[in-house]
Amino acid sequence: MNSKFLKLINYLSEYDFNMKDNYEIYRALQEKKPLSKKSQKIIEDNITFYLFSPKKYKTNKTIIYLHGGGWTIGSVKYYSFTLDTLANELKRNIITFDYPLAPEHPYPEGIKYCYKAIKAIFKKAKEYQIDTKDIMIMGDSAGANLATSICIKAKETKDFKIKKEILLYPIVQTNFKNNKKFKSIEENGYNYFLTKKMIKDYLELYLVKKENYKSIYASPLNAKWLFNMPETLIITADLDPLRDEGYAYAKKLRRYFNQVTYYNMKNVIHGFFNNPFYFKENHHVIKIIKKFVGDKIE
Repeated sequence: MNSKFLKLINYLSEYDFNMKDNYEIYRALQEKKPLSKKSQKIIEDNITFYLFSPKKYKTNKTIIYLHGGGWTIGSVKYYSFTLDTLANELKRNIITFDYPLAPEHPYPEGIKYCYKAIKAIFKKAKEYQIDTKDIMIMGDSAGANLATSICIKAKETKDFKIKKEILLYPIVQTNFKNNKKFKSIEENGYNYFLTKKMIKDYLELYLVKKENYKSIYASPLNAKWLFNMPETLIITADLDPLRDEGYAYAKKLRRYFNQVTYYNMKNVIHGFFNNPFYFKENHHVIKIIKKFVGDKIE
């Protein structure tokens, strides 16, 4: 990555941006993103699904994608270019949806909605020619948090079974005040746009009640019984405050005899996968994902 880009990010990080007071500005800016792709809309159980299918290639293999944004910002429209690229590169259908955002819809509304939506996908799978034996789930940042939390819940309820999960720079714990366990919080929490303060703002918008901070569905790293999780790919960003907790989650999953593949991408910041400035790095990440899902690398 160009050093000038990192210098710009360092400069922007100096501003004390209050996400709690300005999240609506972020949403408005994201809705004006110039690069966007159209998708097929499907409405089931009062939920609008967006289907990104590979061009000139038919498949019944599907990845469910949950977007990031601190549970507060982000949308299918904002991620549409990335999702369209994934569909074509992986030659798989990417199905997604907009879930309720905080603070209007605090925890656990978002995860309940996502869980209901995924149950609907499995329920209608035959109708839409989706291979339920090959459904994977993928998410980035807060979306990765929701994705793995859903896998934990589904393991307990047995409502459906996810084959594999792909977690990009996941947030998997909620202690950003005095936690010295994860060095990356201090190393990268001030100069790389996603600051320690911004993360705390997101958490306070999402987790209104203090007891929610310890919930395994908000903080999956707190889960004490992680046997039989889906095969997992975790990719972290080296300049990300969340780097070390992602690695800690990979190690914990392995301790419970789960299959885990872990990569730490050097010289990239949080959110790099949805950032066009990281074209080469994202091409490499797609190769990693192709290998993980079992497809041939062209």
